[in-house]
Amino acid sequence: MFLFDPANVRGVLARVPSVAALIPDPADEGAASDAYPALRKTPRELYRWIANTHYEHLAAVVPTLERVHAAGCTFGHLLTTSSRERFVDLTAEVFVAEDLLDRGYSVRTIQLTNDPTPDLHVTGKSVDLAVEVYSPRELYAFDIWQDTTTELFSYMDVAADYHSSIATEVERTIPPEREQLDPWRIAGFLGQTREHVHVEIARDVEDALRELRPLTQSYAHPGAPLVTTVELTDVRASSPVGPVRTGALSPPGYGGYSPAGVFKKVVRKALRKARRRQVQGVTASARALVVYMMGTKIAEDLKHPAHMKGAEAVLEGIEPQEYGLDVLAFVVRALPQGLGYLLLIGDDATLTIPQIDALFHARPSG
Repeated sequence: MFLFDPANVRGVLARVPSVAALIPDPADEGAASDAYPALRKTPRELYRWIANTHYEHLAAVVPTLERVHAAGCTFGHLLTTSSRERFVDLTAEVFVAEDLLDRGYSVRTIQLTNDPTPDLHVTGKSVDLAVEVYSPRELYAFDIWQDTTTELFSYMDVAADYHSSIATEVERTIPPEREQLDPWRIAGFLGQTREHVHVEIARDVEDALRELRPLTQSYAHPGAPLVTTVELTDVRASSPVGPVRTGALSPPGYGGYSPAGVFKKVVRKALRKARRRQVQGVTASARALVVYMMGTKIAEDLKHPAHMKGAEAVLEGIEPQEYGLDVLAFVVRALPQGLGYLLLIGDDATLTIPQIDALFHARPSG
């Protein structure tokens, strides 16, 4: 649940009228807060963005929603879903659509049917391209743990201000283990124990806040070598206007993985996706699978020449045409704007190399 001020959200929506026209008035969204008369609460994932524009990175992406919706694009349940995973999937499509619009192409979103369909149909500049967007995630349980734990402490519907500190660590053994735990095992443990641990934490935190007292407590993750320690300090009654809270979150550390090895897994998943032939669902002269890499944990790693060389070796021998594709592009958020490919395989029988670069190469500043 996200606590929000309807007046503040209404101000944000005034700057994104195409989005505002598609969702209820904030005063009618969700339910009234129990603790704060002026606030409401909702599970709608869209409010992660539009109710938190005091964070610079979220203020920067809200105009993206207006850009794509003003262009006539729609993205399934993007504006209504309460599923974090579904929201992340759909925002990948949003970022790809925005980038292509900004490059001067026309972009049409394709509505889901019972038949395989791509996500986007891109035209203009002598290009007629069906695009499927795929957003693979590795070690996603770390992201879910971080997001849901942050939300638990940020949006507790109790009239209290406080500073929170939450740290999750792998338990130390005596003597120490010789080998570091595989990060995928840690992710598995987090996925298996998250709900149980959060129930215990929420119970104790709510009790402490209602009594306006500090809290220091550790929580074992059942059946896993993990422990989460919670500290609440500077606990005090908050203003009826809304909470003022600060916090620090330290997820379990991990390492010992090969970026090229992770990329190999990503490629394997992408090719499985390509075999579904979703890009064949509309009439188009060329077809692309765009793999949005920002959820893989290795986007930055692959920029290092040594890791890039290993990733390039993974793609050797892959022919896009065998999967009904003209382009297989692995893209990341690129500075100063938009997206750009880290790695790309293209068949220039249908699209020329300059056309492929115009579609997917990182754009220069200015």
